[in-house]
Amino acid sequence: MSVKLTFGEPVLVAMGPDNSVGWGPYQFPNMKRQPDGKITIHFHDTEDSCEAYGTEKAWAVSEDNGLTWSRIPKEDIPKYKLGHGVPLPSGKYIRVVNFHNHPVDKEYYKRFPSRAPMREGFAIPSEDLPDDMFPKTFAYGHYDPETGSDEVFFTELDFPGMNIYFLKSGALVRPQTSDALIVAPDGSLWDLAFGWHRNPENLGHTSPYFGVYLFQSWDEGKSFKLKGWIQYVPDTNEFPKAFLSEGFCEPHMFFAKDGSMVTLMRTGTGMPSYISRSTDGGCTWSKPVKFDDCGVYPQTISLGCGVTLAAYGRPCLYVRATDDPQGMIWDDPIKLMHGTLDTPVAASCYYTNWLALDERTALLTYADFHIKDEEGVDRKCIMVRTVRVEE
Repeated sequence: MSVKLTFGEPVLVAMGPDNSVGWGPYQFPNMKRQPDGKITIHFHDTEDSCEAYGTEKAWAVSEDNGLTWSRIPKEDIPKYKLGHGVPLPSGKYIRVVNFHNHPVDKEYYKRFPSRAPMREGFAIPSEDLPDDMFPKTFAYGHYDPETGSDEVFFTELDFPGMNIYFLKSGALVRPQTSDALIVAPDGSLWDLAFGWHRNPENLGHTSPYFGVYLFQSWDEGKSFKLKGWIQYVPDTNEFPKAFLSEGFCEPHMFFAKDGSMVTLMRTGTGMPSYISRSTDGGCTWSKPVKFDDCGVYPQTISLGCGVTLAAYGRPCLYVRATDDPQGMIWDDPIKLMHGTLDTPVAASCYYTNWLALDERTALLTYADFHIKDEEGVDRKCIMVRTVRVEE
């Protein structure tokens, strides 16, 4: 198996200020096709912190399939935000809605003896928190381009074992997903989440590692049911630094040509990414195996020609392709951006996002921390480039 790929030249979407190089604003791009055919990208415009959840992002738009881009003024963002979603069988567009963290006293966590200590704070079983604090469920928006109507709602959620995260700064992180919405071939809607996890079957002790949860909806997001989960079990025989891992996080899932489901997952910066497959509709998953030696925020796109592409990174940016019917055998990675973990300032966050342009072409967006401006000063920029599957 060998898929031939060709790559277009990088195109500038948005350039940050001359003091922007490094972690923080101008990273984490997310790209969607609007109902009118325009392409929008929103990206992080605040510090890289849990405290930034729910804050407004910066936006750019392209009217020519990604060849040129312009910034969206703040006053125009609301109308573009509505259409920045996933098209549903009904014709509506669904998008994830995130809210600010819920402020509480810094000592609040002491009320919960079942809390589990984590790196940024504590995990508290959701059933231990009062129901009237905030909705302990996911939030989405439905936009109907035919009528212009929009509805933001909290979904009915079946999620045994859900934890709520308490930050040391004094706030509870409201439930949210990975914003990895995908419509299955059978018309159902899927979303994924990750976090310090408990076994949903026995509600046991919270793991000190991240685990992945997969949810299915048959009513376009009005209700979601936990369908399956992928737990992280350190195995130093396979990975000597397994106990230093974050666990399985930042998942992205696609449907293979044979109808099975495949999920890619991160385990940490400079640590292996893993791949797992389900043949029973997401209920159970194969033991995850190594996908590559690195792989933060793996993103996939399945094209009409039968090829699935994956992008991931840190310390470099890679693209891989597969036309394997089961989605488990991949070509060697192609390096699109160099980088090391030893440099004072990274080359990128290596968080990417895909958009299909046609049956053989996809648009890839990413951040480049070192694009020079007219005066030769490094600027942190959001970029795109095309990736094409040749016949």
